[in-house]
Amino acid sequence: MTTDPNSFLIEVLLSFQRALWDMVTPTLRAIAVKPSYPLIEARFIYEVVSDEEQEIVDEVGAYVIADFLPPVDIRFTAVALPGEVERELESGERWVYRRREGETH
Repeated sequence: MTTDPNSFLIEVLLSFQRALWDMVTPTLRAIAVKPSYPLIEARFIYEVVSDEEQEIVDEVGAYVIADFLPPVDIRFTAVALPGEVERELESGERWVYRRREGETH
């Protein structure tokens, strides 16, 4: 485990790749991650957030944190963003997942 920002980012992205297997639902619009050692923040952007979506976020979080040693910690949140609202990154975030949506020209 390294505290180098680029290496940490790569480790986080690889962890997400594995953790998301069988976790992407039709209502998941995107996932934005902000890895800043030792904290990994992620926003799971859903059309709507129900108990099932929150359970999925918690399960993905368990898979991701299992790939790291202390002092790494996670803060994952599920947020609702209707389909007609554009998905945007917040400061320091990167896309981990984005579903294909209608073309905007």
